[in-house]
Amino acid sequence: MPRKGPQPRETLEERWLLEAQTTRNLEAMAAERAGQLDEAMALYERNVAEGFPGDLPYGRLVALYERRGALDEAERVLRRAIAVFETSTRRTPQDRRATIRVLKNRLAALLRRRTRS
Repeated sequence: MPRKGPQPRETLEERWLLEAQTTRNLEAMAAERAGQLDEAMALYERNVAEGFPGDLPYGRLVALYERRGALDEAERVLRRAIAVFETSTRRTPQDRRATIRVLKNRLAALLRRRTRS
C-alpha cells in the first residue's frame, strides 16, 4: 500500500472554522426536525458557501430544494459540492472520486428530471 506523504497541518483558525461549521450542521439538523426548514437551509447554505469539507450540508440542502421544486438551486448546490470535493485534501483520492461520482450522477438525474418538466 502506498504511503501518504505528510499531510499539511491544520491551523487553529481552520480548526475553529470546522468546529463552527459542524455546530451549524447539527443546528440545521435540529431545525429540520423541528420543521424550521428556512432556518435549516440558511445554516446549510452558510456551510456550502464556506466550502465545508463533508457532504452533509450539500446533500441535505439539495434534498430540501428538490422537495420545494427549486431545481435551479439544487443544481447550484450540487455543482458547488463537486467543485469543493474536486479540490479537497481531507479525503483519500478513492473517497474523493467516489463522492464526486455520486454527486455527478445525482446532478445528471436532476438535469434529466428538469428537462422533462
